[in-house]
Amino acid sequence: MERKIRAIAAVYSPHLSHAMAVLGALAALCLFLYGFFLLEAVGHTADRTHAQRQIDDYTSKLSTLEQTYLTATRDMTLDRAKELGYVAPAQVATVYVQDPSHALSMRTQ
Repeated sequence: MERKIRAIAAVYSPHLSHAMAVLGALAALCLFLYGFFLLEAVGHTADRTHAQRQIDDYTSKLSTLEQTYLTATRDMTLDRAKELGYVAPAQVATVYVQDPSHALSMRTQ
């Protein structure tokens, strides 16, 4: 009759517990970083949505202001300007800037 082996030999490695601890720490670090970056992504998405709402609000306000401006300019004529006290300028000067890095100033004497 043939004998069957019923025991499995366990191989002992003195570094196995250290390797398992390092792998466990690495897995915990990966889970922490995954959670952190996931929360950051959600936060950025919320900020983007908030910014888009603000842009829409500002666009609406700008449209209203442009409509007010166009209405005001449509009503402004030369006769209306004279009624309001505007007068034609005595002198007109055109100023050109050659070097935009320098400040532009005008003196009136």
